[in-house]
Amino acid sequence: MAIVLEVATPEGVALESVVDGATLPTEMGELGILPGHVPLAGIVVPGLLRFVKNGERESMAIDGGFFILQSDVLSILVDGAISVAEIDPTEAEQARRRAEETLARAKLAQVDAAEIAQLEAKIRYQIIKKQAHNRH
Repeated sequence: MAIVLEVATPEGVALESVVDGATLPTEMGELGILPGHVPLAGIVVPGLLRFVKNGERESMAIDGGFFILQSDVLSILVDGAISVAEIDPTEAEQARRRAEETLARAKLAQVDAAEIAQLEAKIRYQIIKKQAHNRH
């Protein structure tokens, strides 16, 4: 038995694959999914999506979003996702710095709370990407 793992972002499908199992970061902690798991839905937080494909462990850095598991199909919709193998740590660090600078300017200009929250989320995602790359 296996699970169909689908990861989608606003830019398109980041991953669609048959996997042996997956572990995803949720607001309640890490959640392990194996074939035959009961249907479930929830919130995904920025972190590392880990899965086993053909006996090999693989990972993706993902941003926040939602997931639904139904009939051994795990669908994850997140704001961003990238394979750990594709992460450029220098680029992630530069993006984090740019987002922090923009956040500092926004706070000084007293920009609304929603925009500040969005900038903080961008910073968290860049940090997750860099940490994910450093782990592998």
